[in-house]
Amino acid sequence: MSEKKNQGLEQIDFKLILAFTNAYERLYEKGEITEGQFERVLELIEKYQDYTREEFIIKLKEIFS
Repeated sequence: MSEKKNQGLEQIDFKLILAFTNAYERLYEKGEITEGQFERVLELIEKYQDYTREEFIIKLKEIFS
């Protein structure tokens, strides 16, 4: 049962990462964020598990300030 729960959480994580990445990719394609900002967001997303929710939000805000 625990293995199924972990797989479910991994699928949710993947879907959230994909949605987040797609949203920022659209912003980049529209010219609303720079290539550098987009790359930094992608790096942050890749390491999201290294941060608490609060730390992630702070780092994301730093990219755009």
